[in-house]
Amino acid sequence: MITLSIALGAQASFGQGRHQGEGQGAASASNAPLCDPNTVQIVTQDGPVPFSIALAQTAAERSRGLMYVASMPEDMGMLFVYEKAGPVSFWMKNTLIPLDMIFTDTRGVIVSIHKNAIPHDETPIFGGNAIFSVLELNAGVSEAKNIKIGDVLLHPAYDFYTSLPCGAK
Repeated sequence: MITLSIALGAQASFGQGRHQGEGQGAASASNAPLCDPNTVQIVTQDGPVPFSIALAQTAAERSRGLMYVASMPEDMGMLFVYEKAGPVSFWMKNTLIPLDMIFTDTRGVIVSIHKNAIPHDETPIFGGNAIFSVLELNAGVSEAKNIKIGDVLLHPAYDFYTSLPCGAK
């Protein structure tokens, strides 16, 4: 079985120096690198919530997803990015851990959230007709962090207006 640390081994720097009290001080927590493809921030009503991520951009990466991952830290996830927005459905075949799935449009705006997807369940989970990306987190994290529809993900994959700090595409 593959653990998340092996599957994401190339991204071993996840979270290092980005937490309050680690190296750069309290101010760095709210200024996580918005242009880092291995980090996504969700702008919630309670403030920004950063996550270290694995990025699934190719069909093969999206197909594999988090299958066979036995565990994942609460501040990590996987961001699935598509070439263009369209209808998107997920399932949990060969997925060992329960997940929250956050579906966004091309601007990174959350349009739907599926909470607590059940491991191994092959029932399709439909996110919407114009989905550009899906962020998978451990089940319960979206509720614990007060992540809601209408919140915005900041990451270089999204349209210029949302990812302004990263510059134009």
